[in-house]
Amino acid sequence: MTYAQVAVYGFSEKVGLLSFPQREDGFEMTKPYSNQTASIIDDEVREWVGKAYKKTVEVITEHREQVAQIAELLLEKEVLHQDDLTRVLGERPFKAAEPTNYDLFKQGFQDEDDKSQAPAKNTELPDDDASPSLGEVVPT
Repeated sequence: MTYAQVAVYGFSEKVGLLSFPQREDGFEMTKPYSNQTASIIDDEVREWVGKAYKKTVEVITEHREQVAQIAELLLEKEVLHQDDLTRVLGERPFKAAEPTNYDLFKQGFQDEDDKSQAPAKNTELPDDDASPSLGEVVPT
């Protein structure tokens, strides 16, 4: 993925806005750039991956207790949901301006639960004397 960011999508300042996509058939014997450019791409990718690794170690070290709690919870439950992560990590430090598709999806289920827990309407059958005749239309 990092290689694609540098060599295909032009996200690197060192390589620039050049794109070197791989052939779709996969039979590429030579690269469409020089050995010097290949070296620059490799160095850039190595640097980006190194920075990402360093940042990952810093975040894990900084939040060691929470990482341990999540690991224990995973061993216990095997699958974690948003509520589990919120309980361990707390609310997100930022909120989305608009509800996400997941929020809307979840809200739909909560609405259904609310409806199913509401008291049922009177569904008793009327007395035989009060039943409509065969010619009447009865709303259902």
